[in-house]
This record gives sequence, structure tokens and C-alpha cells, in this order.
Amino acid sequence: MRRLFLACCALLVVAALLMSGCGGGSGSVNSAGSAGSTSVENATQVTVENIAKNPQAYDSVIVTTEGYYAVGYCSACFLLKDGVYAVRVEVSDTAPLPPESKLRTRMQVTGKIYVAQGSPNIVADNIFYK
Repeated sequence: MRRLFLACCALLVVAALLMSGCGGGSGSVNSAGSAGSTSVENATQVTVENIAKNPQAYDSVIVTTEGYYAVGYCSACFLLKDGVYAVRVEVSDTAPLPPESKLRTRMQVTGKIYVAQGSPNIVADNIFYK
């Protein structure tokens, strides 16, 4: 029963993120900032849960957050998950898509958040594996 619940939760998260447009953030990257423009020192430390629960509070904010590489579902984005909460991460020249061998690896992501259709997205400038 628990597996079914977790599977349903995962499907809802992926469906919500896909509705925000996988790869559609390429136009949003320009409004969110260019790759390489953020630094870890200037970033606000925040949890994936806080971003997911209140995305508007972090719109256009440079953040650093941690989670697990849950799934790469397009060529330019992946899902960063911590517990039941997740956020979509768009990759950049300075933070490329993690290889499949890094699935379920804990990582730290720094980048600028933008909100599309109520869903938070991070345009990653830095990805560090833990």
C-alpha cells in the first residue's frame, strides 16, 4: 500500500512539473538570469520543502538547496527531491545534466528560481555532489 502511495505521489509531482513545460524554460532562462552569474556565497540557503511549499517567496531569488537526483526527464532538466518534496532543475553550461549513474546521489544546487504556472524551477549555475 505504501509503494502505491509513493508511486502516486511521484506521478503527481512529475505531471505537475511536465505541465510547467520541460525544456520550455529556455525562454525563462533569460528572465531568470544567465548561466554562471550566481555564486554560492550570495545564495540564500533554503530547503527543497520550503521552495515547493512557497515558490512565490523565492521567485527571482538565488538559492542553494540540497536533495537527491531523482530523475532526469528531459535533455535539459531533472528533478531534485528531498523527502516528498521536489523541484525541477534546469541545467546550464556551468551545471550540466548529471549522468544516469548519479541517480539517488545527494547534491547541492545553486541557481536562480523562477516560477512557471505556480511551479518552482531552478536554473542551475552550480551542482556539487555530496
